[in-house]
Amino acid sequence: MTNDQLDREGARLPEGVVDLRAERERREDHIVRGTAADGMVRAFAITARATVEEARARHNTTPVATAALGRLLMGAQMMGAMSKNDDELVTITVMGDGELGRITVTADNRGHAKGFVQNPRVWLPLNGRGHLDVGQAVGAGTLSVVHDVAGMDPYSSEVELVSGEIGDDLTYYFAASDQVPTSLGVGVLVDRDMSVRRAGGFIIQLMPGCDDDVVAALEANLAPVHSVTDLLEAGMSPTEMLQHLLQGLDYQELDRMPASFRCGCDRSRAMRAVLALGRAELRDMVEKDEPAQVHCHFCGADYRFEPVELADMLEGAGDPAPEADI
Repeated sequence: MTNDQLDREGARLPEGVVDLRAERERREDHIVRGTAADGMVRAFAITARATVEEARARHNTTPVATAALGRLLMGAQMMGAMSKNDDELVTITVMGDGELGRITVTADNRGHAKGFVQNPRVWLPLNGRGHLDVGQAVGAGTLSVVHDVAGMDPYSSEVELVSGEIGDDLTYYFAASDQVPTSLGVGVLVDRDMSVRRAGGFIIQLMPGCDDDVVAALEANLAPVHSVTDLLEAGMSPTEMLQHLLQGLDYQELDRMPASFRCGCDRSRAMRAVLALGRAELRDMVEKDEPAQVHCHFCGADYRFEPVELADMLEGAGDPAPEADI
């Protein structure tokens, strides 16, 4: 009997038999959204090992840079999942005075995200607890969030960094800017070969009018949790993570969506960037037989346009159509 037949007939797999499809789904990057305590709590959780690993590979980041960028990517993916506007983009920028420099990520509400760190090759010793010292690498500075919806003026807000550890800073952002009591955790575990072993996180928010007993129960559940990576190393999926953190509060899962690293750059967009140089600059490059090169900071892609292509652009050939993806 196939898994589909089992699903239709409400049957269960025999004890000891692994449902390979379900196991594959739990391991693939995805975001879950749920509610608890009769709507007084809303929650999001993510697993994003492949997303963060792709960012690491594209930017050749060191472990501390991988952890910082990965944490911010997952925070943006979950914040994007909060949006009800299909065309909304959330951009988060961390500007610290540490060696990593600026970190910028952008996410939509479909689980797609992209991002980069200004100085991806930073090496630092482990901190006193034997962990990657993200706080030291980021330093002091600001965290800004921009919500961009087509046809509307972008909305932005900025807060001071409280630790540089990203999770603490995003938690503070929700409290200071959105005035929403929030518990947020993001974690990236880097393996010995510098690849990403685990990556995931959660956001739990209290809605207006939340009962004191719900707050107390949630605080009791969160108190023993020392790090997100502990939950990930225990093998928890996003669903299991929220079930664990919201135990006793009648957690109900609402939906799930796939998550991935995705950059909307392509040759057509790069061509528009070249055209923005203006006819005089393009004509000068053609006369000097110089190519034009465009580098995408978000994904590391490079696009090269030879002088003959620049000449075609001057004649109006290959004018690209606009695109909306991130």
